[in-house]
Amino acid sequence: MDQASEKGLIFIDGSGPTYGTATAGSYPGTGKIDQIGSGSGEGSTLNLPLPGGSGDTAMRTIFDEVIVPCAQRFKPDIILVSAGYDAHLLDPLASLQFTTGTYYMLASSIKQLAKDLCGGRCVFFLEGGYNLSSLSNSVAESFRAFLGDRSLASELDDPSYLHEEPLKKVKQIIEKVKHIHSF
Repeated sequence: MDQASEKGLIFIDGSGPTYGTATAGSYPGTGKIDQIGSGSGEGSTLNLPLPGGSGDTAMRTIFDEVIVPCAQRFKPDIILVSAGYDAHLLDPLASLQFTTGTYYMLASSIKQLAKDLCGGRCVFFLEGGYNLSSLSNSVAESFRAFLGDRSLASELDDPSYLHEEPLKKVKQIIEKVKHIHSF
């Protein structure tokens, strides 16, 4: 957040201005794996902090092994998705390597999960994404998935940019989450 101006604006190459401050930029102190909610909501918060370099394989594994079982146990009436696209490999903010294909896979999987658990009720809210090209392609892939159209990710993604994923660390996170949430 040291890039923030006095007015709290951050300018990132290839993007428009982004608002953020050192104290309120990204909900400081939240998102830790052991934060599970409190009071009557204890156990209902699920944080999955992925290690840098995580991509499609890590996200698929986390989705199948953690998100699906937790959602099945929770039995939602509707699925609300804070759809942030700043985990894309080309985005300047995250240190992850999601591709447009990752977002297609996630949208397809969430669509199926909503169909299975809550009559298909699902709402996506656009959150972040600061590389305009990867943002627009990834949002379009999400729509393709929801419409049941074929993915164009193979035409959009360049696999030569991808590095080996930290899958051992991802497995450790999965085991820790399973222990914390008793499943």
